[in-house]
Amino acid sequence: MTRNSAMEAQQFQALVARVERLAEADPKGYVLRVFAIAALGFVILGLVIAMAMVNVALIGGVVLLVVFTGGKALLFFAKLGKLVIVLAIPVWLMLRTTWTLVFARFPRPEGRAIQRDEAAALFARLDAMRERTGGPRVHRVLLTDELNAAIVQRPRLGLLGWQENTLILGLRLLQALSEDEAMAVVAHEYGHLAGNHGRFAAFIYRLRNAWGRLQAMSQQWNDWGSRLIARLFRWYAPRFNAYTFALARQNEYLADRTSVELVGAGAAADALMRTGIAARYESEGFWPAIQRRIAAEAEPPAGRGLMWRQSQREALDADARQRYLDAARREATDPFDTHPALVDRLAAIGAAADGQAAERLAPPAVSAAESWFGTQLPALSAEFDRRWRDEVADQWKERHEHLRRQAARVADLATRTELSDDERWDYLCAVEETDPDRDLMPLLEGLLAAAPAHLPALFRRGRLRLERGDEAGIGDLERVIAADPSATLPGCDIAWQFYRRRGTDGDAAHAEAWQKRWMERSTYENTVNAELSQLPADATLAPHDLPEDRLDIVRHIVAGNATHIRRAYLLRRILTSDPACHDYVICIETARFTLGNKGPAVVKRLAALEWPMHVFIVHLGGEPFKRFRKTIDKQKIAPIYAL
Repeated sequence: MTRNSAMEAQQFQALVARVERLAEADPKGYVLRVFAIAALGFVILGLVIAMAMVNVALIGGVVLLVVFTGGKALLFFAKLGKLVIVLAIPVWLMLRTTWTLVFARFPRPEGRAIQRDEAAALFARLDAMRERTGGPRVHRVLLTDELNAAIVQRPRLGLLGWQENTLILGLRLLQALSEDEAMAVVAHEYGHLAGNHGRFAAFIYRLRNAWGRLQAMSQQWNDWGSRLIARLFRWYAPRFNAYTFALARQNEYLADRTSVELVGAGAAADALMRTGIAARYESEGFWPAIQRRIAAEAEPPAGRGLMWRQSQREALDADARQRYLDAARREATDPFDTHPALVDRLAAIGAAADGQAAERLAPPAVSAAESWFGTQLPALSAEFDRRWRDEVADQWKERHEHLRRQAARVADLATRTELSDDERWDYLCAVEETDPDRDLMPLLEGLLAAAPAHLPALFRRGRLRLERGDEAGIGDLERVIAADPSATLPGCDIAWQFYRRRGTDGDAAHAEAWQKRWMERSTYENTVNAELSQLPADATLAPHDLPEDRLDIVRHIVAGNATHIRRAYLLRRILTSDPACHDYVICIETARFTLGNKGPAVVKRLAALEWPMHVFIVHLGGEPFKRFRKTIDKQKIAPIYAL
């Protein structure tokens, strides 16, 4: 579910932490509060629908009145004249808004539909699972080109219900798991719907998804009535999400119990570990290997699905599996993620990533994909491969040409005896792109020896050090953040990942500190960006402080587009959220003797140009910015352009 400006990250985390403490100290009281906030959501929906029903009743009453009075009521309404129109507009808008809400069409999940005759073994396992758990029917099975699985419940009639349950299976995931392990994943997802270990928790899980979809969908509503309801949704949905967070995390454990009951603790545990290993290998091994082929190959490779299956057997040896498994074991539960960490999920089902796990988790001799799709598998894999090649072909070609140019740039710079600091950085970046296996540390050290304050090189060295487990990289990131606060968010993310990944004594506190720092900066940037996105008529203005070189650029742009402009003034806008932040306003006066008001056209023309700073363009001749003239006169600001 999406958080937004109505509830910033720090507020959300604080509320989640408070609710989790309540859930631990008073489980019954927590459940009652969850029930109350869920009921509040239904009250909100009920009020919206009730208001619409009142309008429907009014319209129906008017129609009946016209019918039973023989048309005399029409004469009465005609006498009221414009008043009828004024009253009818809000009634119509409320009806339209309610129709949009109640009968909203949630998009169907996308993927390759699998029919029963294409995967008889899979559907047999699904039938057995439903019979054993007493859960709802799976109406559709979709196959996607992903390393993932999910069950999506979609109301066919919007808020009126009639749910359609769709099981989504990622082909790459099925190629990485055995049949029982894949079934453990399916059973976990199905457990969220079946609720055989907690009907209320499963109901809340589905309700969280529904509110998430409503909140996302409401962002597309445009008329004023819908926007009012959307604001109410954006206020309620994050709070419902926070209050039900602890229950949603508990529901993950309950869904894991469904997996254990269906396939056993061993297969369920192996599925969790193997999925984690496959996900890390995909992001750190498989896709980088595909990317490295771009430089030499002008077109995307064929047979990507076969490459995925073969690369697991060749690249995922016991050492690699142990390395990925150790990394997963060191990760703690993310406070913003309802999914517990691997070690916590394993412990909950009485399992652990023991010393034999890496040996035991060799790629299965027969994958779930082979078991369930049989002879259909090559055709399905080829279908996804063709679709992937078509989707990435243009981007692949552009990247191939770019890497060719970068290779030529590397060759050119390598022949020079002396390079400037900027050329050294260009060379390093080109080498990183064209030869990703090359060790960049010597190049970084050489550049920083010549230019110790080169911020991009410092940041890159800090990241590389942390990737290698060297905590000295934190110092590099701190220097960059101190010199350039805009690097705070990426720097905090890299540092947080390092401490979260390393997992030694004290690292949890360090990770939490970096996460807090990230949230504080994120809140600040969101606040500033929100203020920068609009210019109120009562903005605080002052004489500009633009350096002379950039001021010359601004003057040149205005002079080159001066049609209908009589004078132009440049002012600095003082932001409430950060007075030190630089924002500017160009106020224009148009020529007096022109045919029609040229102000809007001039503003539009200037706003479409590229400026050397963040700037608003306003016309002093119209509302609401004509009051800026008083500021200009009071502060005796001279024009930067005048006829």
